[in-house]
Amino acid sequence: MKERIFVCVASYRDNQLEKTIISLLENAEHPELIDVGILNQLNFKEDKDCLISEVEKYPQISQSLIDYKDAKGCSWARSVVYKKFFKNQDFVLQVDSHCRFAKNWDTELKNMWKGLNDKKGVISHYPSHFDPKNEILKGDYFIKFKIEGFNDNSGFQRQKSISSYEIPENPVKTAFIAGGFIFGPGKMIKDVPYDPYIYFNGEEEVYAARLWTSGYNIYIPNKILIWHYYKLKDDNNEKHLHWNEHNDWSERQELTFSRCAYILDIKDVFDFYALIEVDKYGLGKARTLEEYEKFSGVFFRKQIIKDYAKNGEVNENYKI
Repeated sequence: MKERIFVCVASYRDNQLEKTIISLLENAEHPELIDVGILNQLNFKEDKDCLISEVEKYPQISQSLIDYKDAKGCSWARSVVYKKFFKNQDFVLQVDSHCRFAKNWDTELKNMWKGLNDKKGVISHYPSHFDPKNEILKGDYFIKFKIEGFNDNSGFQRQKSISSYEIPENPVKTAFIAGGFIFGPGKMIKDVPYDPYIYFNGEEEVYAARLWTSGYNIYIPNKILIWHYYKLKDDNNEKHLHWNEHNDWSERQELTFSRCAYILDIKDVFDFYALIEVDKYGLGKARTLEEYEKFSGVFFRKQIIKDYAKNGEVNENYKI
Protein backbone atom coordinates (compact mmCIF):
# COMPACT_ATOMS: atom_id res chain seq x y z
CA MET A 1 0.00 0.00 0.00
CA LYS A 2 2.33 2.70 -1.30
CA GLU A 3 -0.39 5.05 -2.51
CA ARG A 4 0.13 8.64 -1.46
CA ILE A 5 -2.57 10.85 0.06
CA PHE A 6 -2.67 14.59 -0.59
CA VAL A 7 -4.38 16.44 2.27
CA CYS A 8 -5.89 19.84 1.46
CA VAL A 9 -6.17 22.25 4.41
CA ALA A 10 -7.43 25.82 4.12
CA SER A 11 -6.92 27.67 7.40
CA TYR A 12 -8.33 31.08 8.31
CA ARG A 13 -6.84 32.63 11.47
CA ASP A 14 -7.24 29.27 13.18
CA ASN A 15 -5.37 28.48 16.39
CA GLN A 16 -6.35 24.82 15.95
CA LEU A 17 -4.25 24.41 12.81
CA GLU A 18 -1.11 23.11 14.49
CA LYS A 19 -2.98 20.57 16.62
CA THR A 20 -4.88 19.45 13.53
CA ILE A 21 -1.68 18.80 11.57
CA ILE A 22 -0.01 17.04 14.50
CA SER A 23 -3.06 14.81 14.97
CA LEU A 24 -3.18 14.11 11.24
CA LEU A 25 0.47 13.07 10.93
CA GLU A 26 1.05 11.42 14.30
CA ASN A 27 -2.06 9.25 14.02
CA ALA A 28 -1.31 8.14 10.47
CA GLU A 29 0.06 4.62 10.11
CA HIS A 30 2.19 5.77 7.18
CA PRO A 31 2.94 9.49 7.56
CA GLU A 32 5.72 9.11 4.99
CA LEU A 33 3.00 8.57 2.36
CA ILE A 34 1.12 11.77 3.20
CA ASP A 35 1.59 15.18 1.59
CA VAL A 36 -0.13 18.15 3.23
CA GLY A 37 -0.90 21.37 1.38
CA ILE A 38 -1.91 24.37 3.50
CA LEU A 39 -3.09 27.88 2.74
CA ASN A 40 -2.70 29.73 6.03
CA GLN A 41 -4.61 33.03 5.99
CA LEU A 42 -3.64 35.03 9.04
CA ASN A 43 -2.89 38.35 10.69
CA PHE A 44 0.91 38.34 10.78
CA LYS A 45 1.03 40.63 13.82
CA GLU A 46 -1.61 38.98 15.99
CA ASP A 47 -1.89 35.33 14.95
CA LYS A 48 1.30 33.74 16.24
CA ASP A 49 -0.80 30.91 17.68
CA CYS A 50 -2.12 30.14 14.18
CA LEU A 51 1.30 29.07 12.92
CA ILE A 52 2.82 25.59 12.92
CA SER A 53 5.65 26.22 15.37
CA GLU A 54 8.15 23.60 14.19
CA VAL A 55 7.08 23.11 10.60
CA GLU A 56 10.60 21.96 9.64
CA LYS A 57 9.92 18.75 11.60
CA TYR A 58 7.32 17.80 9.01
CA PRO A 59 8.81 17.50 5.51
CA GLN A 60 5.39 16.36 4.28
CA ILE A 61 4.04 19.92 4.63
CA SER A 62 3.92 22.50 1.84
CA GLN A 63 2.30 25.77 2.81
CA SER A 64 1.61 29.29 1.69
CA LEU A 65 1.05 32.10 4.19
CA ILE A 66 -1.00 35.13 3.14
CA ASP A 67 -2.49 38.17 4.86
CA TYR A 68 -6.05 37.43 5.96
CA LYS A 69 -7.17 40.66 4.28
CA ASP A 70 -6.42 39.02 0.92
CA ALA A 71 -8.60 35.99 1.65
CA LYS A 72 -11.59 35.46 -0.64
CA GLY A 73 -13.50 32.67 1.04
CA CYS A 74 -13.35 28.98 1.77
CA SER A 75 -13.81 27.50 -1.71
CA TRP A 76 -11.28 29.97 -3.14
CA ALA A 77 -8.76 28.97 -0.46
CA ARG A 78 -9.18 25.27 -1.17
CA SER A 79 -8.74 25.87 -4.90
CA VAL A 80 -5.47 27.71 -4.20
CA VAL A 81 -4.16 24.74 -2.22
CA TYR A 82 -4.92 22.32 -5.05
CA LYS A 83 -3.43 24.57 -7.73
CA LYS A 84 -0.22 25.22 -5.78
CA PHE A 85 0.49 21.92 -4.07
CA PHE A 86 -1.42 18.97 -5.56
CA LYS A 87 1.01 16.72 -7.49
CA ASN A 88 -1.29 13.98 -8.79
CA GLN A 89 -1.16 11.88 -5.63
CA ASP A 90 -3.22 8.68 -5.63
CA PHE A 91 -5.77 9.99 -3.14
CA VAL A 92 -7.09 13.33 -1.96
CA LEU A 93 -8.40 14.14 1.51
CA GLN A 94 -9.98 17.53 2.13
CA VAL A 95 -10.46 18.59 5.74
CA ASP A 96 -10.84 21.76 7.77
CA SER A 97 -8.09 23.20 9.96
CA HIS A 98 -9.86 22.27 13.21
CA CYS A 99 -9.99 18.47 13.19
CA ARG A 100 -8.72 15.41 15.01
CA PHE A 101 -7.89 12.01 13.53
CA ALA A 102 -8.32 8.40 14.60
CA LYS A 103 -5.37 6.05 14.94
CA ASN A 104 -4.34 4.64 11.55
CA TRP A 105 -6.93 6.81 9.81
CA ASP A 106 -4.96 6.73 6.55
CA THR A 107 -4.94 2.95 6.23
CA GLU A 108 -8.56 2.75 7.37
CA LEU A 109 -9.69 5.26 4.75
CA LYS A 110 -7.75 3.55 1.97
CA ASN A 111 -9.23 0.18 2.93
CA MET A 112 -12.72 1.64 3.18
CA TRP A 113 -12.37 3.18 -0.28
CA LYS A 114 -11.03 -0.04 -1.81
CA GLY A 115 -13.92 -1.93 -0.23
CA LEU A 116 -16.31 0.18 -2.29
CA ASN A 117 -15.01 -1.55 -5.43
CA ASP A 118 -15.74 1.74 -7.20
CA LYS A 119 -12.89 3.61 -8.89
CA LYS A 120 -15.02 6.74 -8.85
CA GLY A 121 -16.07 6.37 -5.24
CA VAL A 122 -15.90 9.40 -2.93
CA ILE A 123 -16.32 9.21 0.85
CA SER A 124 -17.84 12.15 2.72
CA HIS A 125 -19.99 13.16 5.68
CA TYR A 126 -20.16 15.80 8.40
CA PRO A 127 -17.57 14.61 10.94
CA SER A 128 -18.56 14.20 14.56
CA HIS A 129 -18.00 17.15 16.91
CA PHE A 130 -15.16 17.40 19.42
CA ASP A 131 -14.48 20.07 22.04
CA PRO A 132 -10.89 21.42 22.11
CA LYS A 133 -11.25 21.89 25.88
CA ASN A 134 -11.38 18.17 26.60
CA GLU A 135 -10.43 16.47 23.30
CA ILE A 136 -12.98 13.69 23.89
CA LEU A 137 -13.50 11.80 20.63
CA LYS A 138 -16.71 9.78 20.40
CA GLY A 139 -17.18 7.48 17.44
CA ASP A 140 -19.78 4.80 18.06
CA TYR A 141 -22.46 6.03 15.67
CA PHE A 142 -23.30 6.60 12.00
CA ILE A 143 -23.73 10.11 10.58
CA LYS A 144 -25.72 10.70 7.41
CA PHE A 145 -27.19 13.69 5.60
CA LYS A 146 -30.77 14.87 5.75
CA ILE A 147 -32.41 17.66 3.77
CA GLU A 148 -34.62 20.01 5.76
CA GLY A 149 -35.84 22.36 3.03
CA PHE A 150 -34.61 25.12 0.76
CA ASN A 151 -32.76 28.29 1.70
CA ASP A 152 -35.05 31.21 0.90
CA ASN A 153 -32.29 33.49 -0.35
CA SER A 154 -30.42 30.95 -2.48
CA GLY A 155 -32.85 28.31 -3.70
CA PHE A 156 -30.59 25.35 -2.98
CA GLN A 157 -31.15 22.78 -0.29
CA ARG A 158 -30.52 23.16 3.43
CA GLN A 159 -28.59 20.05 4.45
CA LYS A 160 -27.88 18.85 7.98
CA SER A 161 -26.51 15.74 9.65
CA ILE A 162 -28.41 13.08 11.56
CA SER A 163 -26.79 10.48 13.83
CA SER A 164 -27.78 6.88 14.46
CA TYR A 165 -26.43 4.11 16.66
CA GLU A 166 -27.34 1.65 13.91
CA ILE A 167 -24.04 1.38 12.07
CA PRO A 168 -24.22 -0.21 8.60
CA GLU A 169 -21.84 -2.96 7.59
CA ASN A 170 -20.65 -0.99 4.56
CA PRO A 171 -20.55 2.67 3.49
CA VAL A 172 -23.91 3.92 2.23
CA LYS A 173 -24.58 5.87 -0.96
CA THR A 174 -25.58 9.50 -0.67
CA ALA A 175 -26.16 12.44 -3.00
CA PHE A 176 -24.38 15.02 -0.87
CA ILE A 177 -20.96 15.98 0.44
CA ALA A 178 -19.47 17.88 3.37
CA GLY A 179 -16.65 20.25 2.45
CA GLY A 180 -14.89 19.51 5.74
CA PHE A 181 -14.34 15.83 4.90
CA ILE A 182 -13.99 14.53 1.35
CA PHE A 183 -11.84 11.51 0.46
CA GLY A 184 -11.45 10.13 -3.02
CA PRO A 185 -9.09 9.32 -5.88
CA GLY A 186 -6.64 12.06 -6.80
CA LYS A 187 -8.07 12.12 -10.32
CA MET A 188 -11.22 13.60 -8.81
CA ILE A 189 -9.58 17.01 -8.44
CA LYS A 190 -8.51 16.99 -12.08
CA ASP A 191 -11.94 15.88 -13.29
CA VAL A 192 -13.90 18.16 -10.96
CA PRO A 193 -11.64 21.08 -9.97
CA TYR A 194 -12.60 23.19 -6.99
CA ASP A 195 -14.38 26.42 -7.92
CA PRO A 196 -12.54 29.56 -6.71
CA TYR A 197 -15.53 31.78 -7.49
CA ILE A 198 -17.81 30.26 -4.85
CA TYR A 199 -17.66 32.09 -1.53
CA PHE A 200 -19.13 29.86 1.19
CA ASN A 201 -22.80 28.81 1.11
CA GLY A 202 -23.28 26.74 -2.01
CA GLU A 203 -19.86 25.06 -1.99
CA GLU A 204 -21.14 21.68 -0.83
CA GLU A 205 -24.41 21.64 -2.74
CA VAL A 206 -22.84 22.45 -6.10
CA TYR A 207 -19.72 20.31 -5.70
CA ALA A 208 -21.85 17.25 -4.91
CA ALA A 209 -23.89 17.77 -8.08
CA ARG A 210 -20.73 18.33 -10.13
CA LEU A 211 -19.12 15.16 -8.77
CA TRP A 212 -22.18 13.01 -9.37
CA THR A 213 -22.86 14.29 -12.89
CA SER A 214 -19.17 13.63 -13.65
CA GLY A 215 -19.72 9.96 -12.86
CA TYR A 216 -18.52 9.92 -9.25
CA ASN A 217 -20.51 8.10 -6.56
CA ILE A 218 -20.57 9.51 -3.04
CA TYR A 219 -20.64 7.29 0.05
CA ILE A 220 -21.13 7.95 3.76
CA PRO A 221 -18.39 6.28 5.83
CA ASN A 222 -19.54 3.52 8.18
CA LYS A 223 -16.82 4.37 10.68
CA ILE A 224 -15.88 7.72 12.22
CA LEU A 225 -12.22 8.47 11.51
CA ILE A 226 -12.18 12.27 11.71
CA TRP A 227 -13.67 14.73 14.23
CA HIS A 228 -14.45 18.39 13.60
CA TYR A 229 -14.73 21.36 15.93
CA TYR A 230 -18.08 23.08 15.45
CA LYS A 231 -18.37 26.30 17.43
CA LEU A 232 -21.50 26.05 19.57
CA LYS A 233 -23.57 28.95 20.91
CA ASP A 234 -22.33 28.60 24.50
CA ASP A 235 -18.72 28.11 23.40
CA ASN A 236 -16.23 30.80 24.48
CA ASN A 237 -13.39 29.52 22.28
CA GLU A 238 -12.28 32.21 19.84
CA LYS A 239 -13.01 31.41 16.20
CA HIS A 240 -12.41 33.95 13.45
CA LEU A 241 -14.92 33.98 10.60
CA HIS A 242 -14.20 35.51 7.21
CA TRP A 243 -17.56 37.26 6.96
CA ASN A 244 -17.03 39.05 10.26
CA GLU A 245 -13.82 40.65 9.00
CA HIS A 246 -14.52 41.50 5.34
CA ASN A 247 -16.99 44.19 4.34
CA ASP A 248 -17.48 42.72 0.87
CA TRP A 249 -18.59 39.28 2.07
CA SER A 250 -22.28 39.83 1.29
CA GLU A 251 -21.49 40.88 -2.28
CA ARG A 252 -19.35 37.76 -2.72
CA GLN A 253 -22.11 35.58 -1.32
CA GLU A 254 -24.76 37.14 -3.58
CA LEU A 255 -22.59 36.43 -6.62
CA THR A 256 -22.19 32.87 -5.33
CA PHE A 257 -25.95 32.46 -4.99
CA SER A 258 -26.37 33.54 -8.61
CA ARG A 259 -23.58 31.26 -9.78
CA CYS A 260 -25.02 28.26 -7.95
CA ALA A 261 -28.51 29.06 -9.23
CA TYR A 262 -27.19 28.97 -12.79
CA ILE A 263 -25.27 25.70 -12.34
CA LEU A 264 -28.17 23.94 -10.60
CA ASP A 265 -30.78 25.50 -12.94
CA ILE A 266 -32.68 27.04 -10.04
CA LYS A 267 -33.41 30.11 -12.15
CA ASP A 268 -32.14 31.98 -15.19
CA VAL A 269 -29.03 34.06 -14.47
CA PHE A 270 -27.48 36.71 -16.72
CA ASP A 271 -24.97 38.38 -14.37
CA PHE A 272 -21.58 38.29 -16.14
CA TYR A 273 -19.62 38.54 -12.88
CA ALA A 274 -21.46 35.56 -11.40
CA LEU A 275 -20.67 33.38 -14.42
CA ILE A 276 -16.92 33.85 -14.88
CA GLU A 277 -15.39 30.54 -16.08
CA VAL A 278 -18.64 28.78 -15.21
CA ASP A 279 -18.15 26.22 -17.99
CA LYS A 280 -14.86 25.14 -16.41
CA TYR A 281 -16.55 24.65 -13.04
CA GLY A 282 -19.94 23.43 -14.22
CA LEU A 283 -21.74 20.10 -14.20
CA GLY A 284 -20.27 16.94 -15.67
CA LYS A 285 -21.40 15.08 -18.76
CA ALA A 286 -21.61 11.48 -17.47
CA ARG A 287 -25.07 11.98 -15.93
CA THR A 288 -27.64 14.74 -16.20
CA LEU A 289 -28.88 17.26 -13.66
CA GLU A 290 -32.37 15.76 -14.06
CA GLU A 291 -30.97 12.36 -13.08
CA TYR A 292 -29.20 13.92 -10.09
CA GLU A 293 -32.46 15.50 -8.96
CA LYS A 294 -34.24 12.17 -9.16
CA PHE A 295 -31.37 10.38 -7.38
CA SER A 296 -31.08 12.97 -4.61
CA GLY A 297 -34.76 13.83 -4.21
CA VAL A 298 -33.97 17.55 -4.50
CA PHE A 299 -35.65 19.24 -7.47
CA PHE A 300 -34.10 22.68 -7.80
CA ARG A 301 -36.23 24.57 -10.34
CA LYS A 302 -39.49 23.14 -8.95
CA GLN A 303 -38.29 23.62 -5.33
CA ILE A 304 -39.52 20.18 -4.31
CA ILE A 305 -37.88 17.85 -1.79
CA LYS A 306 -38.94 14.20 -1.75
CA ASP A 307 -39.42 12.31 1.51
CA TYR A 308 -36.45 10.03 0.86
CA ALA A 309 -34.15 13.08 0.77
CA LYS A 310 -35.55 14.22 4.11
CA ASN A 311 -34.75 10.76 5.51
CA GLY A 312 -31.19 10.73 4.19
CA GLU A 313 -31.84 8.18 1.45
CA VAL A 314 -31.41 8.11 -2.34
CA ASN A 315 -33.35 6.78 -5.32
CA GLU A 316 -31.31 4.28 -7.35
CA ASN A 317 -33.99 4.27 -10.07
CA TYR A 318 -32.86 7.63 -11.39
CA LYS A 319 -32.44 6.79 -15.08
CA ILE A 320 -34.55 9.01 -17.30
